[in-house]
Amino acid sequence: MRRPINRLDRRPKMLSRRHIDVVLMEPQKSENIGAAARAMANMGLGRLVLVRPRSLHRALMEATATSHALKVLESMAVYQELPEALAPYGLVVGTTARVGSQRGPFYTPRQLAAELLADGADEAVPTALLFGPERMGLATSDLRQCQKVVRIPTEDPEASSLNLAQAVLLIGYELIVAAGGEPEKPTVRPVPQPELSAMYDDLAQTLVQIGFLPADNTGHWLMNIKKIFNRSGLTSGECNLWRGVCRQVRWALANADKLPEQARKE
Repeated sequence: MRRPINRLDRRPKMLSRRHIDVVLMEPQKSENIGAAARAMANMGLGRLVLVRPRSLHRALMEATATSHALKVLESMAVYQELPEALAPYGLVVGTTARVGSQRGPFYTPRQLAAELLADGADEAVPTALLFGPERMGLATSDLRQCQKVVRIPTEDPEASSLNLAQAVLLIGYELIVAAGGEPEKPTVRPVPQPELSAMYDDLAQTLVQIGFLPADNTGHWLMNIKKIFNRSGLTSGECNLWRGVCRQVRWALANADKLPEQARKE
């Protein structure tokens, strides 16, 4: 039996988000609770806490949470009073769609995300993300129990209110990006210069042969075409593709009688 190969994981370690819980104040629909649980599981957040939920229909919650978020529902806590629910937390972040001089100052999720993360369990400050009821959101008196307030910017001020699960997901996404969870930008290995030059030679020869470029001073006229390719950052495979196109064009010019009938008509 072969011994398993231990491969070193060189990806940067993501900062913890498990100390960040989601507190839903008077959620009105069981489906929204389940959808919020699903968003939490997607983004690796901590525990779900409910304060005076209007409905706790287990089947509806599980249906929208889906199987991978059932663990969030199983560990869910329910309270009747907001101060009691917020008592374990060292930091409470309120969320709101409404503006007002008594409700801010407002952070965007991106501005605040890095401040909420922790390198390890010993450094983690228990944090609550507090969301209000679906119809009205948090009251100003609720926001006064928060140390910071997040407002998700929207394009239309008249449509600033988001679905509860959408808001949880957006803030969770900014947290996962700030924690180092965003995938690296795909890297493209540029083609070596000799291969690029060979492709341009092929292209110039072909374009001259079909009469697109003049035979004299071809390099000058080819410059505008080179600019197009240079912007795209060609790879070796793409260069080989274009050289293949050029070869096929030259073959077609020399073997017109062998082309399919439709191609000869055109």
